[in-house]
Amino acid sequence: MKRYLLYIVIMIAALVATSCGEEIEGPYEPTDDNGGPINLEDSLIDDEANNGEGVSFWDGFLILVITVGFAGLIVWFFIAMVPIKLWFNAKLSKVNISWLLLIKMRWQNIPQAKLINLMVTAYNAGLRTLSLPELMKYYLAKVDLDVVVATMIRAMAANVKDIKFDDMAQLYLRKVDVGAIVHAQINAMNAQIKTSIPELSEFYLAGGNVGDLIKAKNIADNAGDDIKAELDLGRLKKHYLAGGNLKKTIEAYISAKKAKLTGFEFEDICKIDLAGMDVVEAIKPAINPIVVETDGVRGVARDGVELTMKVKVTLRSQIKNIIGGVSADTVLARVNEALATQIGLAQSHTEILQNPYLVADKVENSAAISTSSAYEILSVDVSDIKIGNDVGASLKVARAKAQVEAAKAELILAEEKVQKAMASAFLDGNISVQEYTDIKNKQADTLMRQSLANVDANGWSFRLPSTISG
Repeated sequence: MKRYLLYIVIMIAALVATSCGEEIEGPYEPTDDNGGPINLEDSLIDDEANNGEGVSFWDGFLILVITVGFAGLIVWFFIAMVPIKLWFNAKLSKVNISWLLLIKMRWQNIPQAKLINLMVTAYNAGLRTLSLPELMKYYLAKVDLDVVVATMIRAMAANVKDIKFDDMAQLYLRKVDVGAIVHAQINAMNAQIKTSIPELSEFYLAGGNVGDLIKAKNIADNAGDDIKAELDLGRLKKHYLAGGNLKKTIEAYISAKKAKLTGFEFEDICKIDLAGMDVVEAIKPAINPIVVETDGVRGVARDGVELTMKVKVTLRSQIKNIIGGVSADTVLARVNEALATQIGLAQSHTEILQNPYLVADKVENSAAISTSSAYEILSVDVSDIKIGNDVGASLKVARAKAQVEAAKAELILAEEKVQKAMASAFLDGNISVQEYTDIKNKQADTLMRQSLANVDANGWSFRLPSTISG
C-alpha cells in the first residue's frame, strides 16, 4: 500500500512539472508581431508583456522539489497517523470510522488497533450501539474495555434489557465486577426473579455477593408460593449484610415451615444465625423432638418407703426461646426436682406402684419446669421404678434400740444402788452372808431362764427381724 502511494506521488509530481512549460535555451531575442527583430530599447517599453511567458530550468526544478516534498509529507502524515489497513478492514465490517478520529487517537496515544478491533468484534456480534468516541473516552479513564465489551456482548446474547455501555463503564470505574453483576442478572432472569443491574450493583458495592443472593432467592422461591412471598430480596439482603449465613438460614426456615411449626418468623431464625450458632442444628430439636432419660431419682413416700424412679422426657425446642432460654440440662434438673417432690407427696409407696404414670403426668404439667426454657416438654414417661429401704421401719428399729439402751443404763444405775444398799446392810449387820448367797443363786437361775426364753431381765426379746418389709 505504501508503495502504491509512492507511485501516485511521483505521478503527481511529473504532471506538475510538465505543466510548467518547455525549457528555453540560448539568449532571449525579442521579435515583433511579424517575427522580425526589434530594438532592445523598444522591448523595454512593455516589460509586462515579456515577463512570465517562460520558466527557467531552476524554477521548474524548485517547483518539482517542493511538490514532491509536500506530497511526501502528506504520504508520511497518513502513513503515520492513519492506519489505512485497519480503516479498510473496519469499512468491510460496515464500521464507519473517520480519519479525523484516527488522527486524534494517535495524538492522544490511544492504541488504534485495539479499539478498532473491539469495534469490529462488537459489530460482528450484533452490538451496534458502541461508538469510537465512547471507547476513546473510557480508555483514557483506565477502563478495561475488553472486559466491558465482552460483558455487553454476553448481556445482549442473553437478552438483558436496558443495558448501556456507558452504564457498564461507569460501574467498572466504581470498582464493580460487571461480569459478576451480569451473570447474576442472567441467573435471575432464568429463575424469574425480579431484579435489575442497578439493584445488584448497589448490593455489590455494599459488600454483598450477588451470586449467593440470587441462589438463596431461587431456593426460597422453589420452596413454595408462601415462602416465596415472604422472603423477598430486601429481607435476604438485610440478613446477608448483617453478617448472616444466608444459605443455612433459608434452609432452616424452610425446614421449620415444612414441619408446620408455628409461632416464629424469619427474623427469629436470623437471630439464631447471627448469635453464632449453627442454625440448622439449633432448630433440629424443634423439628424432630429429642428424648432424654433422667438418672434414678430417689424419693420417700409418706409411709416411709424409699422409691427410685427413672423417666424419659421428650423435649422440643421453642424457636423464639432458643437464644436466652435455659438449656436441656436445666430442664432435666427441674424434672428431677419435681419427680422427687411428687414421690414425697404420695400417701404410700403402693399408691405410686399402682399408678406410676400419675406421678409422671403431674411432673409433665408442672408449669415451673418450662419457665424461661428453650424447650417444651411434650411427654414424661416412667421407664423404671425400684423399691428401696423402708425408712420408717428403720427409724422405728433405731428408736427401739435407743430405748433398750436407755433401759439398760437405768438398770445399771439401779444395780449400783442395790450394791450400795447391800454393802450398807453388811456393814450394819442387817443381812448375813448366807442370805446374800441365796439372793445371788436366785438371780443366776433367773438369768438362765431368761436366756433360754430369749428375753432380757426386763422382758425385751433378743431376737430381731433380719428384714423389714412393708
